[in-house]
Amino acid sequence: MATPEENHEIALDESSDREERERAIDQLEAANECDTLAELVRNDGLGDDLRKQALESLAHPQCKPMLENLVENGEVPEAFEDDGRTLLEQTPDDSGAGP
Repeated sequence: MATPEENHEIALDESSDREERERAIDQLEAANECDTLAELVRNDGLGDDLRKQALESLAHPQCKPMLENLVENGEVPEAFEDDGRTLLEQTPDDSGAGP
């Protein structure tokens, strides 16, 4: 299994195949790599479809603060602003799990 750093590199690597790049973003989500996913959302060089996948990957309680930051600071690509706001509204504040 790749490290978060390797998955970040794979997601950005245009020579990697599409499925591999999508899988890398999925693995970043599974690892709660909120900062790294946010970097992908902000990356103008990444295709819109992968940026949107990274944005959607932030829509869980652990990453909600980062999602909120991106949306409120206008760092979400203009084409996804409405999606970002909707994701933010639909994401619960916490997972309901106790300590």
